[in-house]
Amino acid sequence: MALQYTPRIAARPPPAGGGTATTVHCPRSGPFEESPVRAIPTTLSRPFAVTRSLPAMALGSLLFAVLTAASSAVAFPLAFSPVPITLQTLVVILSGAMLGPLWGPVSQILYLGAGTTGMPVFAGGAGGPGVLAGPTGGYLIGFVIAAWTAGLFLRPGASWLRITAGLLLAHVVVFLFGVSHLMVFIGSDVGHALDLGVIPFLPGMVFKTAVAAAILRRRTLGWFRE
Repeated sequence: MALQYTPRIAARPPPAGGGTATTVHCPRSGPFEESPVRAIPTTLSRPFAVTRSLPAMALGSLLFAVLTAASSAVAFPLAFSPVPITLQTLVVILSGAMLGPLWGPVSQILYLGAGTTGMPVFAGGAGGPGVLAGPTGGYLIGFVIAAWTAGLFLRPGASWLRITAGLLLAHVVVFLFGVSHLMVFIGSDVGHALDLGVIPFLPGMVFKTAVAAAILRRRTLGWFRE
């Protein structure tokens, strides 16, 4: 008659470095093998959980600075307003969403730094520190805060509703800084400044928010950030 042995598996404290160790006991020979099984990091199971290095983040900031400059070339002047329509805010909100609340603003600071040194990277090919004192100066400063807002509000794995709300909020930040400066520049009241610096840009805000939300929902929110 053959004897049957049933192994007994006893849990032991986890080894240094994480994971789970088990010891298999056999009634005939006692414990004979210990095989640590390390747990898979939980970050791998989270959507978009990719840790990027410092060079990658710096490269991403430089890339979005260049894209912000390039998007300024797509500008449509308005006869009744000193503020043109551009694609820049689309790039600005994406920089914050994809780079985060630190490197997103860095990309816009790099862009503003290039423009203030005289490089023709502002709307209409303008450059120099005088642009920041002009009618669009508030919007340009708002780019930095808007990128920070988008990066702070959005996180990898965020819902469509949160993404949309965060992008809209970033646009509002740009308008807030832009209109505040525009009021001082032209010496007008809030109503007139809104007519010149916000109302004409609302359809574009909706369009750029929808485009950015569609891009981010295609799992690009974690390309650069964790």
